[in-house]
Amino acid sequence: MKIIEKFKKLSKRNKILLLIGLVLIAILLSKTLGSKKEAVTYKTEKVKKGNVVSLVSETGEILTSGKADINSTITGVVEEVYVKNQDMVKSGQSLFKVKSTASQAEKSTAYSSYLGAKNTLESAKSAQYTLQSNSFSANQKFINDAVARDLLENDPTYIQQHADWLAAEANYLNQQQVIKKAQVALSAAWLSYQEVTSGIIKSPISGTIANLALSAGQEVNPETIALMIKNNSDSWAKLAVSESDISDIQAGQKATVIVDALKGSEIEGIVDRVDDIGTDTSGIITYNIYVNLGQVEENIKAGMTVQIDIETKSAQDVLAVTNSAIKTYQGEKAVQVLDKKSGELLYIPVEIGIVGDSKTEILKGISEGDEIITSQTTDSSQDSGSSGGILPMGGMR
Repeated sequence: MKIIEKFKKLSKRNKILLLIGLVLIAILLSKTLGSKKEAVTYKTEKVKKGNVVSLVSETGEILTSGKADINSTITGVVEEVYVKNQDMVKSGQSLFKVKSTASQAEKSTAYSSYLGAKNTLESAKSAQYTLQSNSFSANQKFINDAVARDLLENDPTYIQQHADWLAAEANYLNQQQVIKKAQVALSAAWLSYQEVTSGIIKSPISGTIANLALSAGQEVNPETIALMIKNNSDSWAKLAVSESDISDIQAGQKATVIVDALKGSEIEGIVDRVDDIGTDTSGIITYNIYVNLGQVEENIKAGMTVQIDIETKSAQDVLAVTNSAIKTYQGEKAVQVLDKKSGELLYIPVEIGIVGDSKTEILKGISEGDEIITSQTTDSSQDSGSSGGILPMGGMR
């Protein structure tokens, strides 16, 4: 309060001079604080030769594993076992016999469901013929009437007949999906019927019996793994990649497969097949890739989730730098260096080749042994004022 009273007692001229002085002091303090340089720490590396590998990495699954677990498709009691461990069997050979424990009512219900599913499929196929005929008739009417008379596209007759044809064609095409659904339902009904019907379980493949877990009198069901059949066929893995990655993948490329369930289990494979036509899943297009794994260990089973790395491009003994060292400068690629004389941060344009997961190939612009900046940190969030100049191509040579 005393300061305010003293200020009021000053003359008008002195008040103005005092205010001007305070403003000047504030400006000087602001400039002094603003010009305070930060401590910038640069992480560098020397350019050297190495290998650069570009990968496409996706999650997939083991498709086949050179062996098959055999389940009982029937719920019941084992009556006879026809094989033992190390026996060689052929596809279609009898393995064991199961007597169903289902009641007669359960068998009748399952058989009735199977017949119903079979009739539904036949009806769907019959309806498809009718819809195909309707589509053809609507098309002919449109061609022979609206098109033949050269009606304009906005003519009511043209519009109606064209719409009738498109609707009939859509119904025909939709019926194909109805048939597929009926086929799936029939397969499920047949399996349900088999489950309650006594019968003999046969081998789906040729190979050697292993891990036999059956004996006469034992109760089994479709969840029971009765035995394993091993053969010498190659194992396969399948993965799906996006549109952006498919152009880089082709048959013959190396693939590394890591099995999630078996930590540390790594398999080397080769890309064997690549889909030409993508699969549309909810508007997302993906392409299936099939990797040949050769012979695999017994603990690797079909359906296991795997991580697959496909080597799409590689270069050996080339100039390579850490990816973080590559910057964008004036629309081009460049690396940063510190001028030894001025301490100024400079940009050197470079031409790059293969971009790998961690390293980038350098084709032109810098030499082996040059020291470049890979990253930098500052003590605060203020501007470090380290924007530099630009050297000509090969400025460090």
